[in-house]
Amino acid sequence: MPLVTPALTPDFDVHAADVAVAAAATAPAWVEVTWAGGGSSRYHHVWLRDNCPCPLCVHQVTKEQTFELGVDDEPQPVGVAVTDGGVAIDWADGHRSEYHPGWLWTLRYDPAPAGEPAPVAWDASTPGMPATFDGPAVLADDDALHDWLVALRHHGLTVLRDVPLDLDAVGRVAERIGPVRATNFGVLWDVRSEPEPITNANTSFALPPHVDLPTREYQPGLQLLHCIKNTCAGGDGRYLDGFRVAEILRDEEPGHFEVLTTVPCQWANRSKVTDHRWSAPAIGLDHAGQVREIRMGNWLRGPLAVEFDRVEVVYAATRAMAAVARREGMAIRLPLRPGDLVAFDNRRILHGRDAFDPDGGGTRLLRGCYGERDELRSRLRILDRERRRASTPMFVSPHVAESGRVR
Repeated sequence: MPLVTPALTPDFDVHAADVAVAAAATAPAWVEVTWAGGGSSRYHHVWLRDNCPCPLCVHQVTKEQTFELGVDDEPQPVGVAVTDGGVAIDWADGHRSEYHPGWLWTLRYDPAPAGEPAPVAWDASTPGMPATFDGPAVLADDDALHDWLVALRHHGLTVLRDVPLDLDAVGRVAERIGPVRATNFGVLWDVRSEPEPITNANTSFALPPHVDLPTREYQPGLQLLHCIKNTCAGGDGRYLDGFRVAEILRDEEPGHFEVLTTVPCQWANRSKVTDHRWSAPAIGLDHAGQVREIRMGNWLRGPLAVEFDRVEVVYAATRAMAAVARREGMAIRLPLRPGDLVAFDNRRILHGRDAFDPDGGGTRLLRGCYGERDELRSRLRILDRERRRASTPMFVSPHVAESGRVR
């Protein structure tokens, strides 16, 4: 096998060019890399073989893997060496892999990787909430976009000011993150009082704390609401952190918390032309038991369908959750003025509003759309990649154009 060019990695990312390997030694199940700057990291043989970046194992244009581990494969190195390009491994089957040190450093998992920063739970007393940004800057400047998205990821609620007052502006802001998610309400939709509304949002009623579309298997992860006109009395928005609600329930009412995280509730979007329904707990947990999503919406609940003996238990837990959400000091009140755009995590932030008077001579029009958490994370990774490339010496993986886009 010819030597693999050392400047290869199995991704499009950028990795530190000033990281050096001092030594590499193999053990029965892993290779231990000693870093020139101190410390060491271990990488399992199977992990290294699975991530070989060579052209035989990874398509060099798509950066997608072509190599597939066999069912019974137990890769064994017969030689490990430090080279100018990093760490080279000769495998028992004759294959040779070479790993860039910056890539090994970035992907090290011994010690365990830090992972994404945990969300920061808040209530109305938390200083600096909601984080507020300049709308035109976010539309035009990637540094402003980055700062906005970091706040949106961490806190789940942000406000943009002075967004242009045209009907497509909310879509342009959303597209700075990624594709806009279409639903039965369309791609962009209006929130206004209507004589024949298709949802309670399009009335002048007060709306209790809720998330949108808990009726979907995968409810939208982001929501943007842009105020175009608002001369009506009343209608102030109210926003609170559903993760904080869940924290309080876990601490104060563990029995109710257990019910809300394990017993599926029925969610239904009643409509003359669509019929969306889903069954899921009000509080969704991840594999580590941390809260990852909230489903709450009084007018979006379908008739409860659980065992006879659990009906009162589920209702008690549901009422307890609503009581915490309505506590004094939980919600931030946001009166909307034209040009304001509220962006929030729709699987975390509970939003509602006061009633307003559409018959008092005023006009109220909000324009909204949905997006996804996935797109926010992807956009942030790309922005972070570009920042790293600009600020420190980096190794840039092949087939990445000057702009950072895939050729």
